[in-house]
Amino acid sequence: MRKLFLSLYTVCGALSVHTQAAPMPSTHATITQEVNDWLNTALSNSPGAYSFEVRPIDHRLKLDGCNQREISLPPGNRLVGNTMLRVKCVDGASWGFNLPVKISIQVQYAVAARPLAANQELNASDIAMQQGDLGALSGSVILDPASIIGRALNSPVAAGQTLRHEQLRAAMAITQNQKVKIVFRQDGIEISNEGIAMNAAAEGQPVRVRLDKGKIITGTAQQGGIVDVGQ
Repeated sequence: MRKLFLSLYTVCGALSVHTQAAPMPSTHATITQEVNDWLNTALSNSPGAYSFEVRPIDHRLKLDGCNQREISLPPGNRLVGNTMLRVKCVDGASWGFNLPVKISIQVQYAVAARPLAANQELNASDIAMQQGDLGALSGSVILDPASIIGRALNSPVAAGQTLRHEQLRAAMAITQNQKVKIVFRQDGIEISNEGIAMNAAAEGQPVRVRLDKGKIITGTAQQGGIVDVGQ
């Protein structure tokens, strides 16, 4: 009986080894479907309607069985236009490859509705919206026109030209030589005075102010020609 028990134990042990799950086949079709699923999830919150084209995996590429694959966007790549995804086996084999992908995202973006001058502050009538593929546009295009109302242009822009974030700056809250109100606040007490701004400044930027007797102080520019010098 003891010998029979040992024999059965040996057979069962051998069976248990041979019945362990082998790595699942890494077929090109399976990987392509996983890439499609990954892209649909990653692009689900895109700013516009999206579509993509996954380049066929090279049929000469032999991929060993893999239980789990990882898909990611390599550093330096954007999830739009002609880009690349990294497919890597992380369980069952040791391989990885880059897969070219073309992604199109149709968006509405801001352009100049008319010729605009340098230093001009933008209002709603200065901006028109056009539709295009985000992959063919600069990464700094403006999709939300409300976000640039009141900002000023660094340089002239021709009618129909795309507006970009680097072309804009915060509008000047205070101009040079403007008469300003100086406000000092501390412990619930507010003291005000007047002076002349010695430099232009956007809201939140430092501005130097000359007082009546020639004394110069520095404060923070606020809208309405106000300079805060303490709180």
